[in-house]
Amino acid sequence: MATPSSAPTGGAGRPAPRLPGPPPVPGGFRPPPGYRPPMPPQSRPALTGAQQMRLGLVSAILVVIGVALGFVATIALPHVYAAQTTIRYNLSDRSSDAERTLTTQTVIITGREVLQPVADSTGVPVDYLTKNATAVVVPNSEIIQIQVNHPDRASGMQLANAVAKRYLDVANASGQAAALQAQLDNAQRQLANPATPPATVGDLQAQVSDLQGQLAKLATGSNIATVVAPAYSVTAAVFPNTGITLGIGALVGVALAGLVGARMVRGWTRR
Repeated sequence: MATPSSAPTGGAGRPAPRLPGPPPVPGGFRPPPGYRPPMPPQSRPALTGAQQMRLGLVSAILVVIGVALGFVATIALPHVYAAQTTIRYNLSDRSSDAERTLTTQTVIITGREVLQPVADSTGVPVDYLTKNATAVVVPNSEIIQIQVNHPDRASGMQLANAVAKRYLDVANASGQAAALQAQLDNAQRQLANPATPPATVGDLQAQVSDLQGQLAKLATGSNIATVVAPAYSVTAAVFPNTGITLGIGALVGVALAGLVGARMVRGWTRR
């Protein structure tokens, strides 16, 4: 016979219920078997003085090599020189449209009307002239500067003079100036001809002087173009540009120094 003390607390035939255990104690976590805590990050060792000196020396050598390669490229690349000539376009009306008028003249100079006859007479492709001939208005003036780029200095000056001459023919082809210029050219040819009778030389000289005076007077009252200075070759080459090639070489050297230096540092600090 069961006594009250030996009877199950949950009732007849039932197990006693489990009471909740105490709350987990902080720090009482038990890791699973084989668990290893992560290692704390380790700092890379600092470079020694000798390593820093070697790194700086290698970087400087690479930059110097890059600059030297840029200098070699400046010498080895084919050079292009600029030939320049100057034209004055006399404006009879200095109104607000003067700038537009001068800009229009630069477009005419670099257009097919001027460059195609030059290409035909010199044998230079017109596409080459289109890419290498430029015309720029000097600020606050009536001066237009024509430039032709060419590998040969003499040929470049010849092309620049031909472009300027053809432009004068186009710019001065209309109006009274063209007629006076034609008369002047004819009179000068007669004076230069040995077969011209001596009796007519005096009249021809007077005619030349009169025509030149009329052209000079006409130039002050109408738009007419004249050559201020014949073509000359600019001393420095327009290509290659020494400063640009040296700068590119230096940048290449700096990039190589960065790559090589990073690899050297990784090798020294690897544990």
